[in-house]
Amino acid sequence: MTRVELRASIVLDHFETYYHRVFCFCRRSLAPDMAEDIAQDVFARLLQIERLPEMKISVSYLIKIADNLIKRRYNRNQRFQRFLEANDGQPETTSSCDTASSWLELDTNELGDEVSQQLDLLSEDERNAVELVICHGLSYQEAAHSMGVPVSTVNNWKYRGLQKLKDATV
Repeated sequence: MTRVELRASIVLDHFETYYHRVFCFCRRSLAPDMAEDIAQDVFARLLQIERLPEMKISVSYLIKIADNLIKRRYNRNQRFQRFLEANDGQPETTSSCDTASSWLELDTNELGDEVSQQLDLLSEDERNAVELVICHGLSYQEAAHSMGVPVSTVNNWKYRGLQKLKDATV
């Protein structure tokens, strides 16, 4: 059995044993669908741990992972809400690069309905640029490669998209 298969087997055993407890913990703070996403993400992250076969994993360890994911999700939503509410007519004081680095790995599936509606105001290209660079934390080069356009185009679309989001909240 390879190390990957061994880790997968360990994660499957933990999933079968502890999934319900992790889900119940998440359910205390989140809606059922979000709780399920977090609970599944706990085990997906567990699968990524290289030294998993040498570790002894308890349910409290898994619940702590879930707790951290819930906190991170909440903080990302709060940062994005503040971003939309910020700049009430004042010029932007941070560069595009600073903005992107502060929003790394924001998952659009974690955003509320209001924020998703705000993103719907953008053109398809602007929305894709904002999601790839800001929400998913891709570099401009990675986003440009995935969209098949130059880096400067991604930067322009992202900037215009952020400006539209700011203007929409004023």
